[in-house]
Amino acid sequence: MVQVEHHTRRGRGARPKTSASRSSSVQAGRVPRRTADERFRVAVRGPLLGLATNLVLVVVKVFAGIASGSAALLADAGHSATDLINNLLVLGSLLYARRPADDSHPYGHDRAEVLAAVVSAQLLAAAAFVLGWGSLQKLIAGAPTPGLLALWVAIGTLVVKAVVTRVESAIARDVASRAVQADARDNFADVLSSFAVIVAVAGARLGQPRLDGLGGLLIAGLILWTAIQIARGAGQELLEQNLDADVLERVRTAAAQVPEVREVTAITGRVHGSDVLIELGIAVDQQHTVAEGAAIAAAVRRAVSSALPDVSSVLVELNANHLRRLQRQLQ
Repeated sequence: MVQVEHHTRRGRGARPKTSASRSSSVQAGRVPRRTADERFRVAVRGPLLGLATNLVLVVVKVFAGIASGSAALLADAGHSATDLINNLLVLGSLLYARRPADDSHPYGHDRAEVLAAVVSAQLLAAAAFVLGWGSLQKLIAGAPTPGLLALWVAIGTLVVKAVVTRVESAIARDVASRAVQADARDNFADVLSSFAVIVAVAGARLGQPRLDGLGGLLIAGLILWTAIQIARGAGQELLEQNLDADVLERVRTAAAQVPEVREVTAITGRVHGSDVLIELGIAVDQQHTVAEGAAIAAAVRRAVSSALPDVSSVLVELNANHLRRLQRQLQ
């Protein structure tokens, strides 16, 4: 059995770093490679924008909530304060993920962003339960009638957060960052909570104070669903879920086009941070020498890299079914 592995894993700002972290981006094949430093400079813009925005919003919401007598706006100020914590968490994960591979972490430190996404999901879930509990109380007892200032602040917050969500979502897709993606979804949850505040204020001023509780419960459910989706995606990556079937089929097709390859025996792939790693086994004629086998494996690696340019590592094994061997080892 001969193994030939092709790596494009990076040191800090040295080697090219793929920006594909989802099999969909592998399918597209259009995402440009960046160095670790280039990716960091792009990724950090999202949480920095969110941090500056949330600092301003916390101050504005607290003063407006007190001045207008809006309990909903004061509660939303608390939500924005938790967003500040999340922004700092994302920034910390991006800084840590920037560290190059070493002997203790030969695959790099990109999984720090996944851990940040897990914590972001927990913060979102906590915010959903707090908002849901407050909304349930308002549904039962009603809410006081706040001033119009609360309504205008809530509308302004919704617009600002919608813009920040759009910007961060674009950055997350561009650099394939779980942490920035989670931060963008957290901002989207702010859009929903701002909508709940608008409903609360408008409903109270129209003589229907319990609309706030009903709308808040709905928004809390949506925020909780967002948290579950973030946690689910991060969990799949931590558990090293295989790549999509159509991506694996593209790898199989590319490898099978190499003339000396008799059969592609198995293919597996996984996402590691912003890297896509692929391992495949091929069958060749037994009479080939070791040098010839290595040349065939190198040809397969080139074919796969050409078909899927965002793949950062390809491991080729000759005359082996690595998937079956792995399954036997784990039984």
